[in-house]
Amino acid sequence: MNQSLLATVTAALLVWETLLLIPMVPGKLIDTRDFSPLPRWQYNGFNVYLTALGLAGFVVAGFAMAGQHWAFVAALVLSIGHIAVFAADLGAVFPVVRDPLPVQLLVLEAIALASAGVLAVVAIQGVRL
Repeated sequence: MNQSLLATVTAALLVWETLLLIPMVPGKLIDTRDFSPLPRWQYNGFNVYLTALGLAGFVVAGFAMAGQHWAFVAALVLSIGHIAVFAADLGAVFPVVRDPLPVQLLVLEAIALASAGVLAVVAIQGVRL
């Protein structure tokens, strides 16, 4: 694959990951679990992390489309961040709450985890160019 195609695929996957995050906001439409047992700082910190991950995804996607080679490294870091979030939730590591994982959230997280893995592979290919 040439760098232009890899940059486009990287940007598309970054935007895809961010768009998958939007409906997964804790305590809202799809993620209906009760997070009240978590300390407020953990809940707020987790939301800040998710927001930063999403915003950074849009920014890095723009730089990838602009042909900035460093965007592949940033995309790899972001893909690892996505993998960590979804693997931790699916593995019941964090956040740990009494409510079970809603089925819709389980499906979305599984899709997001798989596509974050694809993003990591594509980003590694871009770094190697």
